[in-house]
Amino acid sequence: VVEMSVIVSFLAKNFIPPTVLCVLERLYLPKFLPSLTALSPLLPVPKLYGSVILINVIGSAFFTVFLGVKVGGARKAAIEKAKKEGDPDAEARFSYPKMYAEGFSAEAKQFNCVQRAHQHTLETYTSMIAMSLIGGLTQPVVTALAGLLWIVARAKWSAGYSTGEPGNRYDRSGGWGRHIWTALLWLIITCASTSVQLLVF
Repeated sequence: VVEMSVIVSFLAKNFIPPTVLCVLERLYLPKFLPSLTALSPLLPVPKLYGSVILINVIGSAFFTVFLGVKVGGARKAAIEKAKKEGDPDAEARFSYPKMYAEGFSAEAKQFNCVQRAHQHTLETYTSMIAMSLIGGLTQPVVTALAGLLWIVARAKWSAGYSTGEPGNRYDRSGGWGRHIWTALLWLIITCASTSVQLLVF
């Protein structure tokens, strides 16, 4: 049974800050930056929605491609290293179409960690993009900040994972690894804000 203090602490740390930011953005941004919160002449969305597209969609797309390139480089390095170690099946073990390397060698573990960092990113990517596109309609600033946080946290998390030790995805991220989940929670809040505003206003 989870203690009530744990639930309250979780809510205070993860849901209250983005909710407050959404309220502040909705109440004060139009007063201080009316030209950026006005509807774009191109599409009936706030001009700041462009920041959501730039960071959350385009920036994250480049980032996922970068992770894919890292997998390709890790695959090549693993084949070369395994061949040097005398593995007669190095090509078969690491080459396409295999997503993960078979076996328990250090090369297989190293490669699988790099591949897993990329695969895990892709597992949450669709949700991140969908929530960004929805949440950004009414909360473009908070949504773009969440997207930036997601990219930075994913980069740190992936770098830690790519060391070949799965635990390093959090331990070596400088505390950033857990913020991939913080960013997704913030995006859930921005989506909820958009849905409430559509239902109420």
